[in-house]
Amino acid sequence: MLEYMIWFWLALFVVALLVEIMTADMISIWFALAAIPSFIIALIDGSIVWQIISFIFFTAVLLILTRPVVKKYLKTNEIKTNVDAMIGITVKVIKDITPNDVGRVVVRSLDWAAVSKETIVVGEFARVLDVDGNKLIVEKIEK
Repeated sequence: MLEYMIWFWLALFVVALLVEIMTADMISIWFALAAIPSFIIALIDGSIVWQIISFIFFTAVLLILTRPVVKKYLKTNEIKTNVDAMIGITVKVIKDITPNDVGRVVVRSLDWAAVSKETIVVGEFARVLDVDGNKLIVEKIEK
């Protein structure tokens, strides 16, 4: 009975596996794995309802139990930049920084916009606290 469902689950498994291989982002592996029990149920002439319930159940269980772990270890969309290395370094002010105006600092021979809660004048040194877009957030270094 419903012999075509055997081929459907096998095709779903193969297609989901191929999509996973091509993307390598852990997108469809759960669907491929969940197709296996449904394929087995179809082999033993199980009801199409049980096949679908099995597929939905195993997909949900696999997603809930493994996706958070996989995302933790495979951070594929995280783009690391060098600006994080600027936090904590000392910079020289080349244009006055006031609480209301953006100033300028030199970081590794590069000119950066900088903001601060306090006034820092040209020639003084500051410490980078954070990077906000294309601006550095700095604080005055007291001598």
